[in-house]
Amino acid sequence: MSIEKHAGLQQIVCECGAAQRRTYQADEFDVMVSDARGEGFVIAKVAGEWTHTCQDCAAPGRKQRRLL
Repeated sequence: MSIEKHAGLQQIVCECGAAQRRTYQADEFDVMVSDARGEGFVIAKVAGEWTHTCQDCAAPGRKQRRLL
């Protein structure tokens, strides 16, 4: 549930390890978020922290691990 950065590129990654299909430059943040939502990621603020959950983990009936 994070944005991982490596060699000047970044991508959204779910806690289960599922990642976006492509990587993005720092100035493409809005495009990265839009693409992630298009791929089925659920991006929400939970207990004051941003979470990034893939489509499979966000499926109804699937138990998600949360801090609060």
